[in-house]
Amino acid sequence: TVFTSGSVLPPSTLNFSVEGREPTLFQFKGDLRAGAIGPVRLNGRWDGERLRGQAWWPKQSLIVFQPLLPPDWKMTLREGSLYAQVAFSAAQGQGFEAGGHGVLKGGSAWMPDNKINGVDFILPFRFHNGAWQLGTRGPISLRIAGIVNQVTAKNITADLQGGYPWSESNPLLLSDVSVDVLGGQIIMKQLRMPQHDPALLRVQNISSSELISAINPKQFAMSGPVSGALPLWLNNEKWIIKDGWLTNPGPMTLRIDKDTADAVVKDNVTAGSAINWLRYMEITHSWTKINVDNLGVLTMQAAITGKSRVDGKTAIVNLNYTHEENVFTLWRSLRFGDNLQAWLEQNTALPQPPCRKDKDCEDK
Repeated sequence: TVFTSGSVLPPSTLNFSVEGREPTLFQFKGDLRAGAIGPVRLNGRWDGERLRGQAWWPKQSLIVFQPLLPPDWKMTLREGSLYAQVAFSAAQGQGFEAGGHGVLKGGSAWMPDNKINGVDFILPFRFHNGAWQLGTRGPISLRIAGIVNQVTAKNITADLQGGYPWSESNPLLLSDVSVDVLGGQIIMKQLRMPQHDPALLRVQNISSSELISAINPKQFAMSGPVSGALPLWLNNEKWIIKDGWLTNPGPMTLRIDKDTADAVVKDNVTAGSAINWLRYMEITHSWTKINVDNLGVLTMQAAITGKSRVDGKTAIVNLNYTHEENVFTLWRSLRFGDNLQAWLEQNTALPQPPCRKDKDCEDK
């Protein structure tokens, strides 16, 4: 069978048999195969009032599922195994109920621009009264050893447990989310649905130099750690992130590209006098306030204090920076440095009076 997406289900074979003395009392069993996929085995019985049974998918390689992936995805399944088991019952007045688990171990999928390796996924579930209970004896567990992309992420973890659809009496909880990325870590302890409070995304010691290298703007370079907290909303009528903040827990440096700085000096004399102090800046303190509305509009307000040295003179530089951009567009382009030169021309001001030659300034 060929689907409209281009994926292919190999020719399928169903073996099914029924044994019993009468139509209201029998046992059944069967198996379903589709080429190398399967078999999914099934057995059960009907006692005249209730249908009971179980189905299980013996452990097999993920590679056999390759034909089911649309060619446009350009995804190659390379490693991993899958198995599953479910028990079910159905009766008048009860409806259909089921419970079981599925396990994916060591999954690996490669695409032209992405590599996903070491995927472990455990899915325990129960279906009752038309609702799902995700995570029964333990939560749904996701572990990914690494994702190689423009940015490499490692040791990705997430747990999920609760009801779907969720309710106040049976909420859905996403917990213990973490990822090692850009030389640091991003952590979220818990996200509860329905949501009454923001889920706090903690940013810990992210390397600004690794971030800049990934984005690759030509206008500037930066080094040093960044930490902060981003309160995350999923169902707020206005906000995705409200009153988030970032700061530098250690020394940082900012270097403006020579061609960018020279162009500002050439095009704007007033800004050019100030831009010289930003060619190389040692940042002693920074504080950035971040908001993202539910349309994706990011607003950043940054206050940066540091020292710069020009022609043997040292000055304290205070840089106030405001930036607004749609993050959905930003994620697609990853080139937010393109507007930096125009902003510098319009907003750069002269620093405080420089110290005398070969003298250090004190922060105030």
